[in-house]
Amino acid sequence: MSTYVLVHGACQGEWVWEKVKPELEALGHKVATLDLPGSGQDMTPPEQVTLDLYVEKVSDLIKQQNEKVILVGHSMGGVVITQTAEKVHDKIDKLVYLCAFLPKNGESLISKSEGEKGPEFELNEADMTLAPKLETVEETFFNAVEDEALRLASMKRCRPQALAPFTQPVQITEEKFGSVDRVYIETTLDNAIPIDFQRRMNTETPCSKVITLEADHAPFLSKPEELVNHLDQVSKS
Repeated sequence: MSTYVLVHGACQGEWVWEKVKPELEALGHKVATLDLPGSGQDMTPPEQVTLDLYVEKVSDLIKQQNEKVILVGHSMGGVVITQTAEKVHDKIDKLVYLCAFLPKNGESLISKSEGEKGPEFELNEADMTLAPKLETVEETFFNAVEDEALRLASMKRCRPQALAPFTQPVQITEEKFGSVDRVYIETTLDNAIPIDFQRRMNTETPCSKVITLEADHAPFLSKPEELVNHLDQVSKS
């Protein structure tokens, strides 16, 4: 059995894993989640939030585990796990990119997504946070979540996202980040990171395995059972 560390994406929190975590644990795995600083129930002021702070928090959680972990990053979490792998590569068995950004050295989330279709964000200059335009949230992030109550509740739980982690480039090397096995789970119904963009990323930075899931940008809500099955299989490969 394996230990998973699950990292959520922008504007969200560890709550996104509420359907996934108990199912993985029921299969005998250990699962650790966290709210990134300024996300979920974490009240770190947005002006203090940086990619480095994200990486510090995730690295600390990984170091608390007794064995190497399978580190999963959703969406923006892909940038976080990429930089984390550079810092604690010796504690990571596999990196799993779940419809996530997969940057190359020197790229930030913003530079990686330049010219690509994706969410429409509004900038709050007072605290330098981003929030997706309300009228686009449902169709962009939760377009395949059939449970209306779940979809609406999830939309309400989203929070503005600190801008700084979007702008900081990753600094990675082949000897550290490059030494960790990578898996990509792509989602074909995704309107936030469209499938063509996902496939360009997992081609530019090749992964040992690419798994295709017919889901939107929230597979942990729209296809939780299939996602759990794929994550379980990753531990066996």
